[in-house]
Amino acid sequence: MSDTYDITIHGHVIEPDGTPVLCPHCAATRELTIYGPVGGAGRLMCPDGHHFDPPPSMDPVIALAQAAAHPDTEML
Repeated sequence: MSDTYDITIHGHVIEPDGTPVLCPHCAATRELTIYGPVGGAGRLMCPDGHHFDPPPSMDPVIALAQAAAHPDTEML
């Protein structure tokens, strides 16, 4: 198993208040990828390749761990 995650979310990444996370560069809200080291903080990337941190309302370590633990996540 790899020591990093690279997970494409085919729907939306949702903030705690229910708002979809959007790319601060192009406003994409779908097909975001969350990536980072196992047990570490996740970063996001939109389909256009812009990299950004999760919004302040989200804990980046928990966001990555939740994405990796989601039953629909397929690890390749």
